[in-house]
Amino acid sequence: MINQHDIPIKKQIARFNINRKKKVLVFLWINWERMFNRLFRIQPIDRNNPLLMVRVRTYWGKTIQLLDGEKIQRGDRILEIHFNNEMLFNMGIHARSSFQLAIQMIRSAEKLLPKTLPIILKHPDSEKIKALYGISMIYQGTNQFGFTVNNVPKGPFSFFTKVYLRLLLCIVHPQGYERLQNKMGQFVPRMMIMTKKELIRRYSIENL
Repeated sequence: MINQHDIPIKKQIARFNINRKKKVLVFLWINWERMFNRLFRIQPIDRNNPLLMVRVRTYWGKTIQLLDGEKIQRGDRILEIHFNNEMLFNMGIHARSSFQLAIQMIRSAEKLLPKTLPIILKHPDSEKIKALYGISMIYQGTNQFGFTVNNVPKGPFSFFTKVYLRLLLCIVHPQGYERLQNKMGQFVPRMMIMTKKELIRRYSIENL
């Protein structure tokens, strides 16, 4: 299977029927994303299906109270989860609608989330890692996978996260800026958290 990272970015973008301005924006964005991922050692969960990417880091935000009674506090170790936005762009370009794109993402997530458990259990800090954690505007339906969805606390981080993710949505979404303009209020970033205890309960090694 050919990895998308093995294909030059210009060749990838040239295949798509999008205007020149967006092609330039996508080219710059994908280069930035690749550099960011290398710098912070963000790795795909599955190299054959790299939609979800992760890294272990320390949580520095406010205390998060979860529905199962657990808390995520400043200084806790977490497995931070990211969408592969280069892959999302490719999926968005080929999707016939937002609904089809959402279905594709849900199906991929169903296959990939169980694979986060071995990553945690094999990590040197396994005992200290308390949860899966991510921030996204695409959070609808994640509760079915075991995530608790919380608001991002207001402040500079929330503001810049919103700007960043809305710009990203303009790039990867099939309807781009038009979609965002029409439904601006719906696209607000949310925190998605699943404790390691819940991850083990749902996706124990025996079920992998």
